[in-house]
Amino acid sequence: MPERQTILLLTDGTGRGGSIGTDLDLLYPGRVRRLNFTRERYGVRLLGQYKHVITVVGDGCNLRKLDYAAVTAYAKAGGQVISCLYEYARSRGLHFSKTHVMDRIRPGMKIEMEKDVTRGYAAGDTLWWYGTVSSGATDAMYSNQMFQRQVMGLVEGGGVSLLGSSTVNGGAVMVEEKVGKGRIVAMDLLSPNRPFYNSWGSTNKYLFVGNVISEAVRYGRHYPERLSYDGFVDAMHALAERHPDLSVQAEGPCSDGRQVWSFNIGDEANPTIYFGAAIHGWEWENAFGLMRLAEVLCENPGVERMNTRKLHFKIVPIQNPWGYDHFTRQNGNGVDLNRNFDCHWRQFQETQDVGMPWDYNYKGTRPASEREVQIVQGIIDRHRPVCVIDYHTADYIMLLPHRGDRALLEGIHRDIRRRLKDRYLTQRPYGGPYQQVNMERITDFGPSEPYCISYAAEQGTPAAFLIEMSGNRDDVHALVMNTDTVVEICLAAVKQCLKVS
Repeated sequence: MPERQTILLLTDGTGRGGSIGTDLDLLYPGRVRRLNFTRERYGVRLLGQYKHVITVVGDGCNLRKLDYAAVTAYAKAGGQVISCLYEYARSRGLHFSKTHVMDRIRPGMKIEMEKDVTRGYAAGDTLWWYGTVSSGATDAMYSNQMFQRQVMGLVEGGGVSLLGSSTVNGGAVMVEEKVGKGRIVAMDLLSPNRPFYNSWGSTNKYLFVGNVISEAVRYGRHYPERLSYDGFVDAMHALAERHPDLSVQAEGPCSDGRQVWSFNIGDEANPTIYFGAAIHGWEWENAFGLMRLAEVLCENPGVERMNTRKLHFKIVPIQNPWGYDHFTRQNGNGVDLNRNFDCHWRQFQETQDVGMPWDYNYKGTRPASEREVQIVQGIIDRHRPVCVIDYHTADYIMLLPHRGDRALLEGIHRDIRRRLKDRYLTQRPYGGPYQQVNMERITDFGPSEPYCISYAAEQGTPAAFLIEMSGNRDDVHALVMNTDTVVEICLAAVKQCLKVS
């Protein structure tokens, strides 16, 4: 059955406003009706049929054709409006500005207030928010003429609140105005390009729109910097100090001699779930998602009405500390750790003519030759987990090992797909098509490989799988989306494992 149209897009269909309609159709398939206000008649009665109204004036010459009084009346009756800054500013007699900067200065937005619209961010957090004059420039270092739209001289009060301000000139980039029973959220949607893979100024373009329409951010959190490994470990200990139910444990030295650390929650006598990330060091973002997961489980052990205390959680956010710090795939010995597990190791064929350290798939000199792999195998051997998730970043797919509980894995996959629906927009890596963030693709059981999940499956884990997600960014600009989806995927696994435990 098709989705009911609950979103009305009032647009003139010009410029970047046209791509907004395309993106909304991807984000909310079947739910968006487009109405060209320059050609079609509308009024409060028609607007009132929709839960959300979005206005986009792409060409300023068409502004007079937009009946913003009708939009405001719709909001007064309880409607939810999202507007671009230009039409909002003009309707309120405010000074609209478009600020261009040079020399690769990246304009950002500082979050001024924590509300449902800004969920995922704390007051004082900043995120990149800008467009480029050359809209096709996808290389951040090539894009050296950037710009951002603002409303200048905004006066708060009377229902008007500043949600986000410009890091360039302090102008308003995102505003909320309470109007009668409803509200208008005005933000700069026209400056950022479409959120292309590894984009900076536009990655979060639809995050706040999603918070208004579908409460997109549920568990995600912004982290202000990509921590060093030692800094990450310090953050793990600081989190444990705030939560008595959380402990941090040294698991043994890695290839450079530093300890690998784990989060631990719950009674070890209970069934164990193991979550790990960054076994390929440069695939680092999911580590922050697992730290956020530990926080969620401690803050609310009954999250989503689940009794998570019936389980024991062993979480290793960074399984390859040296690779994480040096932004490499391999560990300090040049070994691809996810080709080094004692499972079908001898049969694994490297793609190079002669396998050497630092090759992309270099599997090491013998099975489990690397300390990091020995640590993970030891955890699996001791705890015999019911579920193992190994997080990676490349593209969105759920990879299965050579064996497992098919019904349980399919149940987890269904739950993940349900959770991620209509949440985030992304471009598939490496210039691929645009899509919702999803986990639609899943492999079937395949041949055994010297992977973490294959070793776990060989040791009897019924639900071992690998998650590939978009990542490998060199900044924290996508961590709200990433941490949110990591937590959701983990909770899907927890929920399904509790059903069979």
